[in-house]
Amino acid sequence: TNNPPNRKELKIWQQNLRKSLSAWEHLTRNLNPDVYDIACIQEPYLNPVKLANASSLGRYWDVLYLTNHHASPERTQTIILINKQLSKNKWHVIKINSPNVMAIELLGPLGKVHIYNVYNPCDHDNVLH
Repeated sequence: TNNPPNRKELKIWQQNLRKSLSAWEHLTRNLNPDVYDIACIQEPYLNPVKLANASSLGRYWDVLYLTNHHASPERTQTIILINKQLSKNKWHVIKINSPNVMAIELLGPLGKVHIYNVYNPCDHDNVLH
């Protein structure tokens, strides 16, 4: 997987892991870097030091945390995984001050694309207001 994908579509895996270690392990086993470009994860499993267990992903994926993740990691509800085949010169994080929303901007054959990863709790819709 050292060659960039030769395609014009963008493949995104989206999943709410409900902070489950077994769901995280399923994701890491099945997120194929030859198929997917981005993974938008809600309620990620975070280890005791409040990071995603990314050692098995590090070869193929960059893990993006919320802008303020390290200030209050217990509030992190979203992460984004970016396939390392996508040049870092072609994407950047859009800063959003929310524990429930993060975004990236991509530049490429499709033009400029914004991808938002939103966690909206089931008991209210305050995230959207």
